[in-house]
Amino acid sequence: MKYTGQHIYDYVATFRQGVTMDSTLSVAGNLTFDSVALTGIQTSAESFANNDISIMTSAAIEDKILSYGYSTATGDITGVTAGTNLTGGGTSGGVTINLADASTSAKGAASFSSDNFAVSSGAVTIKSGGVDLAAEVTGVLPTANIADDAVTFAKAQGVSPNIFDNKIKLIPSDFMANDDGGNTKFGVGYVETAGAGYGMRTANNATELYAFVSIPQGMTATHVDIFDKNTLAVEVFEAQINATTMVSKGSGNANTTIDITDVASTATNFLVIEVTTTNATNDKVYGGTVTIA
Repeated sequence: MKYTGQHIYDYVATFRQGVTMDSTLSVAGNLTFDSVALTGIQTSAESFANNDISIMTSAAIEDKILSYGYSTATGDITGVTAGTNLTGGGTSGGVTINLADASTSAKGAASFSSDNFAVSSGAVTIKSGGVDLAAEVTGVLPTANIADDAVTFAKAQGVSPNIFDNKIKLIPSDFMANDDGGNTKFGVGYVETAGAGYGMRTANNATELYAFVSIPQGMTATHVDIFDKNTLAVEVFEAQINATTMVSKGSGNANTTIDITDVASTATNFLVIEVTTTNATNDKVYGGTVTIA
């Protein structure tokens, strides 16, 4: 058969539209695709070649991914690292994370979302029902780690309720007169009318007023304030319930804070605060405070 130019043109046009083959196509040389001359196909049995002239089978792709340390398993944690205030961790099996005890360097490491626990002298017990924390204090709580600038329930246990924050309040019932006015001039008069005449006064010009203060266990008295009408002289002593000694710890005037020599609480000591009144009619004392730390 003799082919004309038209035959040849039609054959080429048909070939360009697509080739359908029913048998295997083998390429002995390079296969050029999108201007890239591909030299081969990498299988999983071959070493990885980092280039732009070869392609990889799916098995070869999987081998390369696994070589970077990825796992085909799903949902497994391969390592747990303990964070701040925690210890423990691990990379396999059962992993335990331990919560550090609260301390100076790890304050607030633990917190409770429920009040279902009780406090005793040496332990915190988790309970099945809610409790009143104050009612569950069954032993003496240590005060070494309680801040010096705050007085808590634990420190004030068994002490006069006249404590607010870090101060012991002195109210009228805390004052009494000495015996300088004579046997018929004892007692303190309380003027209850508000204004210039208000306050506590003595029954005699020669009488002084005294307040006696027990320092809470584990605490130290550091300052004294007396509030009055005429800025009277004040002196603070340390006395004992089992002795006759009185040691001066500082002096000053009312309406001004007196920085006394620190007096730490003991089983027998207490403070004696002397207010030197000189006029039974006009000298009036309102009260005072003792600062403790």
